Amino acid sequence: MVALQLLGFGFYSTAWYILILAAGYRMRYLTCLGVTLASIFAVYTMPSGVFLEAARCVLGSKETGMKLGESTSTVILHRILYIVGFLACTALALFALLSRGSTSSIDLVELASIPTVTIFGLVVLLYFSSNPQKIRPVLNRLLRFLQPIVTRIQRETVVEGKADRFLDEYNSGFKRMVSSRRHMVMSFLSSIGDWGCSVAILWIVLLSLDTSISLWVVMITISIGKMIQMTPIAIPGMLGVYETAITTVLALFAVPVSIGAAAALLSRIVTVWLELPVTGVAAYHYGYKLVTKGTPG
Repeated sequence: MVALQLLGFGFYSTAWYILILAAGYRMRYLTCLGVTLASIFAVYTMPSGVFLEAARCVLGSKETGMKLGESTSTVILHRILYIVGFLACTALALFALLSRGSTSSIDLVELASIPTVTIFGLVVLLYFSSNPQKIRPVLNRLLRFLQPIVTRIQRETVVEGKADRFLDEYNSGFKRMVSSRRHMVMSFLSSIGDWGCSVAILWIVLLSLDTSISLWVVMITISIGKMIQMTPIAIPGMLGVYETAITTVLALFAVPVSIGAAAALLSRIVTVWLELPVTGVAAYHYGYKLVTKGTPG
């Protein structure tokens, strides 16, 4: 499980790294991996998953020389490809279970509710990514909120009143990336690889508990868990919420609650508690250390 989790880190970083190349910039792969790990640490220690992406936007800009808008476009497109990937796999798994009669129509409605909300959010994200000027008023407020963070890392950067330039940079970077089909496909496949590692970890845990379960069920369970995990709720790492979601979905497929809860907790030992030291070191080096350097003595 530890090996799979480390492999998942590699896939996740590679997907973003490929998009940075597609945008026309260069970053050492180990630097990309370090920045990614630092941003993951943020989601476990701060009360919102939004910090995960905000940290990558700022640190990605710092390490590559990208404009903040361009860096943001790489992070947003990475997230879009990741969501599209596991939604497609979820649809495939649901179809496979229905065709085998392994789930009822009532269970299907319950399972499809969260993916439906996620699809709606994805459509909204795609719309505003294609029409960035629509969010200018909201962006002005967001940039004012991010000003203290950005200026501590890049002291020369002033974001106040720069919404138009930011949106132009975002639009330019987004169009460059989507125009490269080869890079898009490679990044998409890397995102699928990362998601597949998460599926494999839970499957191994269930097998170790002597629970025979379809891989399709595990795929759906992880997908629901990931969707819940992306909800911007003020709970660091969605601790407790994620485990409840995993246990509930497994229970729908006749897995005893005690087994489902044990599987959720055991998988989190690898996906959270063993991650913290690794991501914490990266966060110090690429985050707090850079902030310290950027602060006047």
